[in-house]
Amino acid sequence: MNSRRRFLRAAIAGAATGLAGCSGLGSRPRSADGTATDARTQPETDPETDAPDPTTDADRTATERAPADGLAYYSPAADLRNYGKLVRTRKRAALRSVLSVPAAAQSVLGAVSSTAYHRIFEGIDFVEILAPHEMEVVASGTGDEPGLDDPTAIAEEYVIRYRDIARIRGLVDRETDKLLRVEFGEHEPHTITWNYDELGIDLTPARISLEDPRVRDVLADVDWYVAASGQSVYAGYSEEYPIDSLSLAWFNWNDRQGEFVSLHTVLDADRREVLGAYTPRRSTPQPLTAVVADVRGEPEPAGYTRGPIEPPGEFGLVDREEGVVEAHGWRVAWRDTLHDAYAVEATYKSKPVFGPQTQIPYMFSDYEPFGTVDPGVPLGEDVNHHFWDPLGVTGPGVVERHDFEDGFRIRGTFHSGSSTRWEWRFGQNYGPYRYVIDWSFFADGTAILTSRHPTTGYRTTNGYPEYTYHVSVQPGFERASASAYNGEEWTSVEEEAAFERAAMPRLRIENADGPERLVFERPGETSYLLQYDPELSNFEQTAAGLRNKLLDHQEYLEPENYLRGRSLDGEPLQARLFSQQDTGAGPYATVDPFVFSFVMRAENY
Repeated sequence: MNSRRRFLRAAIAGAATGLAGCSGLGSRPRSADGTATDARTQPETDPETDAPDPTTDADRTATERAPADGLAYYSPAADLRNYGKLVRTRKRAALRSVLSVPAAAQSVLGAVSSTAYHRIFEGIDFVEILAPHEMEVVASGTGDEPGLDDPTAIAEEYVIRYRDIARIRGLVDRETDKLLRVEFGEHEPHTITWNYDELGIDLTPARISLEDPRVRDVLADVDWYVAASGQSVYAGYSEEYPIDSLSLAWFNWNDRQGEFVSLHTVLDADRREVLGAYTPRRSTPQPLTAVVADVRGEPEPAGYTRGPIEPPGEFGLVDREEGVVEAHGWRVAWRDTLHDAYAVEATYKSKPVFGPQTQIPYMFSDYEPFGTVDPGVPLGEDVNHHFWDPLGVTGPGVVERHDFEDGFRIRGTFHSGSSTRWEWRFGQNYGPYRYVIDWSFFADGTAILTSRHPTTGYRTTNGYPEYTYHVSVQPGFERASASAYNGEEWTSVEEEAAFERAAMPRLRIENADGPERLVFERPGETSYLLQYDPELSNFEQTAAGLRNKLLDHQEYLEPENYLRGRSLDGEPLQARLFSQQDTGAGPYATVDPFVFSFVMRAENY
């Protein structure tokens, strides 16, 4: 494990721990104002909320041409209006078809845990299920605890081994839901090692938790390990306990052992007081087994074949922390960061488009009651419903490249509790937050950011989170000006301002030293045009930098605080884009994901 990965593991499970919130987008026609008018840029329909029929003529042609081979990724630019519905609805539909095969259903039912991944091809949905059937936790060394004869002693090291990992892949026709092909295989064994001294994890909260009888009683009968322990600098719990005031500890095990599937505590470490001990039971909704139950009794699909399924694309970039892709007039450099997912810097036709601080500062999750009374302080007194997720510490970052006919994309995958590629695919993680972040670049100068959220992680529920997604875009112009479009005309924006997409569906930032401009054809639901401020954008990718970002700038969790009346004329500028999704009053662990999307275009290049 390289130094960055080692640090990420420590940051995830140690002092930067705060996951308690997890528990309890050629030539095209143009309008009179010079703005493109094709399907990928129309703002009138919201792809995150509208629900037209997602099947297109292109889908049917692809299906008839190659029902199981010749797979090609479906480009979000092909029909951005419908892309959101494809994300929301097709994973469950494809899983129903695959899990109607008895052998697939039985593999899921017999697993320690399971999870599924969805890929959207032209006319075809692909799902992959991973289901380990054997798991063991091996403790070694006694550390400074009384000894391993004590069932609640913390060992120096835990090795968690997953074996007999079933891999099930399926291809499903998007128009008919017909199952086309299934592949049954086995994934290589997977091992996770937790050495707390090596990772620099603060075990104090775990030790305090182990003094509590409620904790000792549950752990006495299971082969557990400490999955997280440290001060919570991500989560605020109440007005009395804002961000950075409490600690937590998280214990995992093979959840076949007993009725509980996990245990976590929230505590005041200074007072050595455990404020809450949370033990989700086996009855907690498990998404894939719920799908199996839903299709039980249906006839096995007819006419499908069995054989290998190999998705296209470049994979295995997990050990690379930065890279460059040059294609279709673009040069895109990406780098994994500690706390801003992965950042991109891009030129189009050799001229700057995106500066190096183009990144995703955070996901923000509010649990009912929603909202905050002060920066970092949630409304109400309920514990455990406010969570800020800097995406970099959830690894592994950029892992894939996919090619389209007229462009390409790079994909980053992030999951709370994981810094390696495969760990997040299994259910034995302490967070349900999972993000698939795609930057797509096209030959006509269009760039689309889509962030898919397949919430099939840890099997706990605690209400229903409302997500706020934050994108920071640094145009690559040293001096610029800004303007906003109200549907009829463009108006100059002289100083920092906020815009609602419903009233101002397009924004743009123009190079003061040339004809180039960056048009936000689909900005955030709320967007802020700001003077670029390095102090609020550039953070050291270190533990100290992360802490500074999380604590010293808490007031900027409220976006209105970015507005300070500064000039936008002839200055370096920045756009901050915010959109929200309310997951609704249903179980959190689900196979129904959702998507955020933002569309930008480089003009006059």
